[in-house]
Amino acid sequence: MDILNGKKVKQSFAKDFFEKHPEFDSNEHLLLDHRPAHRWFYLLKYGADHDVYNFQEVIQGKSGAEVIIRDELFHMMSTYDYLGLIGHPEIEAAAIDAIYKYGTGTGGVRLLTGTNELHCELETEISRFKGVESTMVLSSGYMANLAAIAGLFSKNDLVITDENIHRSIADSIKVAGVPQEDFRHNDPASLKKLLEKYSSVKRKLIIVEGVYSMDGDICPLPEIVELKEIFNSFLLVDEAHSLGVLGKTGRGVNEYFGIDADRIDIFTGSLSKAIPANGGFVCAKDEVIMYLKHGGAPYMFSAALSPANTAAALKSLEIIESERWRLEKLWTNTGQMKNGLCRSGVDTGSSQSPVIPLICGDYKKAVKLSAELFKRKFLANSVIYPAVPINKARLRLCCTASQSPDVIEQFLAAIDEIYPQL
Repeated sequence: MDILNGKKVKQSFAKDFFEKHPEFDSNEHLLLDHRPAHRWFYLLKYGADHDVYNFQEVIQGKSGAEVIIRDELFHMMSTYDYLGLIGHPEIEAAAIDAIYKYGTGTGGVRLLTGTNELHCELETEISRFKGVESTMVLSSGYMANLAAIAGLFSKNDLVITDENIHRSIADSIKVAGVPQEDFRHNDPASLKKLLEKYSSVKRKLIIVEGVYSMDGDICPLPEIVELKEIFNSFLLVDEAHSLGVLGKTGRGVNEYFGIDADRIDIFTGSLSKAIPANGGFVCAKDEVIMYLKHGGAPYMFSAALSPANTAAALKSLEIIESERWRLEKLWTNTGQMKNGLCRSGVDTGSSQSPVIPLICGDYKKAVKLSAELFKRKFLANSVIYPAVPINKARLRLCCTASQSPDVIEQFLAAIDEIYPQL
């Protein structure tokens, strides 16, 4: 099956590649002569030879609780569509209307000719939803972190991060050239030691995530906010996986803990998870956002968020507030999944959210489990090093409001059948 010529894929990308290049050896290519490339091609070859590679499966049509892959119906078990909003008719209609009114693109970056009415409306609505003074919207959550960190901090400052922070944050710190220290995951005592050690540094930024994307646990925000205030530091909370998911109304990790938003200096987040669009955002005080709209490189030098995505995100916020049953259903499904996995005796780590790792340890076990589930028409992706520690390979399951109880039970039955034989 020729992927490059646009034909439907009936087998994995890895098999397709090695059929096209049967004698391929990354060691013979100078451009690929570095350790990450050698490791990845070893894994790709292993996956192709053992028929366990199912990354980059091509979805034919809309994503959601059920998808079409290789012309067959699959149950999706690893989607970020937490509230089941992909395909919502009102969101789709808003996106289509935006294209008719504003076109498919903006023709510029936000600072120059790329800002339209929808951007301003979305920024106002996110600010209201999060209870903050001001917001700026960018083309991705990755860009949001880059704008906030590299735009506000430099080599004379210090960033102290949870050791499990997202790659976008780590990359942003490198771009900024700011010194970095890690504290033990979700360990306020470890953070306190670092804050005491660097008490003489004038500007210190603490970075945590609302929900950690690989382990599904929640940051201990009350203790972190307290330390931030005691040591006169700044705090950035990445809400990529907690917006729309945590809190009574889905407003995020600060609502979950009952903490006023104004006690957090910066929120960043994504518009492509619970909100089924694309883009990212930064929330902060008016003057901070005003500066970042002129001093944040991704805002100045990256394309503006498209009208369709902006309108979809705007309508999604409205739906999240009007269809509260989705949040309740999400947590009902999460409880069912966790209870079932607990009965099966599998290791789900410290998950406290709809993100549930099924930890296998060895990467071969993880990819085999994913492949066996794929044969049973479940798409549950494996996650391996370097995304997780080398001995912590896993499946990353994500519960959503659109999954049915029957499908969850069928999935749990498949785990009971496969997992003991790995």
